[in-house]
Formats: sequence, structure tokens, C-alpha cells
Amino acid sequence: MSEDELRTMLAERSCIDRDALWYPVFEVPRRFGLSWPLTSDQAEEVLSELLDRQRRVLPPPLEDGQVGRGRRYVYLSEITNGYERCDTRRILERIHRAGITPAGPAFGGEDYDPRSESGWGVRPSSSADLGGKPSWAWWRAVREAGPRPYYRMPDPYVGEGSPPVDRALALREPTGNDTAYRQALLTAVREDPRQIDCWAHLGSHAFERAEADDSALSEALGFYQTAVAVAELSLPPTFTGVLAWGELDNRPFHRALHGLGLTWWQLGDTKKATAVFGNSLWTNPDDNQGIRYLIGQVKSGVAWHQRTEM
Repeated sequence: MSEDELRTMLAERSCIDRDALWYPVFEVPRRFGLSWPLTSDQAEEVLSELLDRQRRVLPPPLEDGQVGRGRRYVYLSEITNGYERCDTRRILERIHRAGITPAGPAFGGEDYDPRSESGWGVRPSSSADLGGKPSWAWWRAVREAGPRPYYRMPDPYVGEGSPPVDRALALREPTGNDTAYRQALLTAVREDPRQIDCWAHLGSHAFERAEADDSALSEALGFYQTAVAVAELSLPPTFTGVLAWGELDNRPFHRALHGLGLTWWQLGDTKKATAVFGNSLWTNPDDNQGIRYLIGQVKSGVAWHQRTEM
């Protein structure tokens, strides 16, 4: 296989523009001690290694000495060693180069106080209700942590005009045209990968197809991971704050976390799903999404098909 053929094959498998792969393929002889043309076995070995490098997660933004998880947000790169999509790392690096908009104080700089009247109380009921049977182990940790600052994510709908996700939905709702809807979302994230809600909607669209299409679950995982990873770029290092659902700009991130947890659960990785759901509850203790009904099942290793639905 020639250098040109390997570059073409790598582009097809990674979904990365062929021109962007010039250097890693050019470096193959030096890095792998091989010479052109490659045999089929050599090409597969090289492709596997190059794809693994593309998927390798970026290190978490932890401050010096803050390596333990403790009572803080657990970054995606602490949960998994690799991204499902080959272009996620490149997307994050692109956003880094362009400049990151950080999350800022919300609600006039107020703190979230778990011991206030708006909290869940000292001993919330574990009895089943209309939502199912809630789990409260996470709430004890939230109460013990005490007051924490509210944060607001940067505007998830960057650019002028109506949000791209709204324009995409407008293509689907009148006619049910899923193809146009999906293409509009893909175009939006290609033009500006900071569109967290578009990534999350792409994940939801793939997740909905998973029952009929086995490959769709892997696709959903890649989209949700990218949404979460992009959102995490805006979090302060070693993030311990609260991202309230009541702050509208936080909702795309929470939707992405929810979808990522569900996807890992359906894939059978309950450990990763537990970590993601834990992030949801830590950052949004009011739990507007009903994660408290899910995390106990996931933590206990209940299989997706045996879950108790809300």
C-alpha cells in the first residue's frame, strides 16, 4: 500500500479531512521503521495505531495536587481512555487554538446551599413514587460539601440568527425529514464545533435509532462524548461548582451528560454510566432530569434491558 493509499484509507476510517492527515502518514516510515509500499498486514497495524492516537483523550484540567476525584466534577478523560470519534480530539484542539469562553458566575454570584429550604432535606424518602425508586447516596455527599457557587455555561448557541438546533428542528417537525435534520446538525458542528446542543441532538437522534441499528449506539456515544468534552473546556480547573438547570445556558450540557450516561448504560458499561450520572447530580442537585431514579440501578449493575423505567 502506498503512502497516498494509506492516507485515503485513514481519512475514510477516521472521518478526518484527508489533507489534515498528511503529516502523520508522512511520518510512518520513521515512527514505525517501515518503508513504502506497506504490506496489507503492515498497513492494518499502522492504521490501528494511528486511529488509537487520534482517539486518545486530552488530559483533565486539574490543578497541581488535585488528582483525586473527591467532591468535584469528574472529567471525561478520567472516565475513559479514548474518544469514540477519531475527530473529537482534533475538534477540542481547534477550539483551544481559537480561544475558550469560560463559564462564569450565575444568579448574581449566589451560592447553592444544600441545607436551604430548596434542598432535598436531611433524610429524603427512598420510597418509590411516580418517577420510580430514588437513590440518595449522592445527596449525602452534596449536603456534606456545603454551599458551592453557581456557574453559567457560555452561550451554547454561538453565532448570529436563530440557534442552529432550532433551524434543524424546523426541517424535521413539519415533514419528519430526519435526513435534512441530521444534515443540518452536522453542518452546524462542522462550521462551529462549539455547538454543544447540536452535538447532543445528534447523539439523541442516533440513540433513538439504536433499537433498529446496532451501529447507531456507537455513533450516539461519539456525539455525546464530543458534546461533553466541548462543554468541559469551559469549566474551571478542578470544577466544584453547580450548574443549575434553571440557568438555560446550562441545559445543553446536562442533556449531553444524560445522553452519555444512558448510552454507556445500554452498551453495558455501568461503571462509566455511574460516573456520568454522578456528574449530573453533583452539578445539578435539583435533579430536574430524574437521574436519582437511574443512578442506583446503574451503580448496582442492573442491565439496560432489566432497568425499571420512569
